[in-house]
Order: sequence, then C-alpha cells, then structure tokens
Amino acid sequence: TKQWMGNLKMSGTVRAAAFVPGKTELLTSGVDGMVYTWDLRMRRCIGKALDEGSYKCTSLACSSNGMVATGSDSGIVNLYSHNKGALDLRKTIYNLTTRCDTMAFNPDNQILALASSRKKDALKLVHLPSNTVFSNWPTSKTPLSFVHSIAFSPGSGFLAIGNARGAALLYRLHHFETT
Repeated sequence: TKQWMGNLKMSGTVRAAAFVPGKTELLTSGVDGMVYTWDLRMRRCIGKALDEGSYKCTSLACSSNGMVATGSDSGIVNLYSHNKGALDLRKTIYNLTTRCDTMAFNPDNQILALASSRKKDALKLVHLPSNTVFSNWPTSKTPLSFVHSIAFSPGSGFLAIGNARGAALLYRLHHFETT
C-alpha cells in the first residue's frame, strides 16, 4: 500500500498523464509538446511522439480502443490512434477557446467529452464515429457554470459534470440503454 515504485523522467514538466486501458502503459505530456509512452513493467520510455500543433499540453485521455486525446493551453484538442508509442492524427477539434482542462471517453468509445474551467459553460461532446461535435447540446441555457470534471457511467447512460459551484450535475444520455 502506497509504496513508491520508481520515477519516469521526461525532458520537461509533466502537465498531463493518463493510463492506457487494458495495458501496462502510461502516457505523459508537458510543455514541450511531446507525448511519452511508458512501459510500467520495465519503467522506461517506449515511444515519444510530437503532439501536432500543440502548445503546452494540459490534458490527456485514453480510450479502450487505442484512441488518445490531447488537450492544449489554446483549447485545441487532437485525437490520435495510438499503437506502440506512435501517434497517428485522426482529427483536430477547435471548439474550445480556452485551455482544455479535462477530457473523458465514454466506455464504448463513441463520445469524447472535453471541457475548460476557464470559461463558463465550456463543454463539448464529440461523436467519434462521425468525428463531429454535437451542436444541439449543451445549449446556452444548460446551467453548467465552470466545468472542472467529467465522468461517464459504466454503461454510458449518464454523464456527470462537476462544476465550480460545488454541484455534480447528472445528465441522462438517452441513446444508451444501460446506466
């Protein structure tokens, strides 16, 4: 319990980290725009790739089907396929105008939620099969406030949004039958 296991050393400040589901890998990134893939069994870097157009990576998210999302200081989010430390750019999302603080893939990898805590109501949902941002939600009347965290339920039926007002907002996603 709480046993130190070792250090993984990047060339700069670590600003984001995410475990790769189903693998013994960790991704890290920082101000240098590089995404490092670490093998946790060997505790060494097995891949290093440039986050294209990135200026200061601020968030990382990994899906269970090999997708990686990188959020930047400028609000740009890049979506990659990830294999053996290599990143292949699939889509660039320009829908946030301030730093992307938090991102989450839903469990079946159909939706990527991304948000910025720097601007009120700055949350977007991306439909991954079509690579499009949902334009019908959230609306200007959705009371999100300043979003600090995002989580999907195990069956994707619910989306929880934590905000600066101390509320955990729970939304039902009717497309998904299970909660």
